[in-house]
Amino acid sequence: MESNKIKVSVIVPCYNEVQNIPLIVKELQNFLSAYRYEIILVDDGSTDNSKMVYEPLAITFPEIKFIRFVRNFGHQTALLAGINEASGDTIITIDADLQQPPSLIPNLIDKWKEGFMIVEALPVYTDSIGPFKKYSSHFYYWLLNKLSEYPIVKSANDYRLIDRKVAEVIKKLRENHLYLRGIYAWMGYKKAFVEYSHLKRIHGQTHYPLHKMVKLAVNGITSLSIKPLRLALILGIIVSCFAFIIMGWALYLQFFTDKTIHGWTSTIISTVFLAGIQLIILGIIGEYLGKLFIENKRRPNYIIEKKKV
Repeated sequence: MESNKIKVSVIVPCYNEVQNIPLIVKELQNFLSAYRYEIILVDDGSTDNSKMVYEPLAITFPEIKFIRFVRNFGHQTALLAGINEASGDTIITIDADLQQPPSLIPNLIDKWKEGFMIVEALPVYTDSIGPFKKYSSHFYYWLLNKLSEYPIVKSANDYRLIDRKVAEVIKKLRENHLYLRGIYAWMGYKKAFVEYSHLKRIHGQTHYPLHKMVKLAVNGITSLSIKPLRLALILGIIVSCFAFIIMGWALYLQFFTDKTIHGWTSTIISTVFLAGIQLIILGIIGEYLGKLFIENKRRPNYIIEKKKV
């Protein structure tokens, strides 16, 4: 397919990125000039003056569109909103902080032309992130793939290209706790991978602090598999076996020897240990029950305050 006949939709979730929005738009325009395109800026409830920047841009350039949420609904939800409104033959999602280079877009499109339905952009980290985030990310993906039935490529993020057919499948989903990286793995479509150097943020600070990263990690694990529930069952069986062994040992000492141990240490240790295991298992079950509670309400994933699409 000729480049000028392809329509490319680029979705940019934005949260308090007032300084970066003009920069990312300009970069995208440079690398999309060979295609028919639209840029959809999704304002995820920004509290800065972002709308004072993207609304004039949308008036000046007809290919620039925007969606503004009434409040912050989350990064994954912002991506979903953009996909729901996108009209391109292919759709690209990219962050607004310029740590994911727009210059990679032609490479992603070339891979798509080869027949790949999903093209993942995989970051190669240099000194753009600290050691804690780097190693915690490695641990997260290792744990996620151990617990998931649908493995996710290590270092995968939300910079990717998807075909129109993939977008149509996503639009049919009705999940409140959406984890798109896991959804793409679950689909099973043919994938390609393109590496890039992860860049430093130009303006502002990350909007994904530790608590949000942990929340995303838990959501990712529990959205993809019920293995944690099975793991809790196995752990409960193992602990119960040890408990019965200890109980038998205690009864033997009581009735057949005069070596009964008097003290509180063993009692305290066993009580605390068993209580800890029970709380972990209850926490895992509670996470799944909480998701069922939210899903059964069937509330919309987001509420739009204003849009131009």
